[in-house]
Amino acid sequence: MSRLKRLQTVEGVMDENAERAARAFGQAQNTLAQAEQRLVQLQQFRADYHNRLADGQGETMDAFRLRDFNAFLVRIDGAIEQQRRQIEEARRQVELARENWNAERSRADAMGKVVQQEQRSEQRVAARREQSEADELAQRMFIHRNGM
Repeated sequence: MSRLKRLQTVEGVMDENAERAARAFGQAQNTLAQAEQRLVQLQQFRADYHNRLADGQGETMDAFRLRDFNAFLVRIDGAIEQQRRQIEEARRQVELARENWNAERSRADAMGKVVQQEQRSEQRVAARREQSEADELAQRMFIHRNGM
């Protein structure tokens, strides 16, 4: 296997790694977006639940139901805080995935340049060989015509 073919094989592997890293980056972004959406939903649910109390429904509640209502709000607040922590972790994962994708893409681009250089080198060698063969043929024809 020629040097160029080996380099092209390595380039293909590096391109695949970069594509895999790009997909992982996209998945991390999706995970973050979903976590942010869940936070918005939790916040909206909390606001709606709290508004029910503020709209006067709390006036008819006895102390036990009011305590349960408030306890539920505390649990929702806890869920919101937990969701915020998940979002922060998802953001860290997005950044890690972005860095990995950039690194893999840089490696693949660098290998692509090496392959291009090798292709140009092989083309120069082939052109020199063709020129040498053409010069040798011309010399033989000259010698043959001049009877040397």
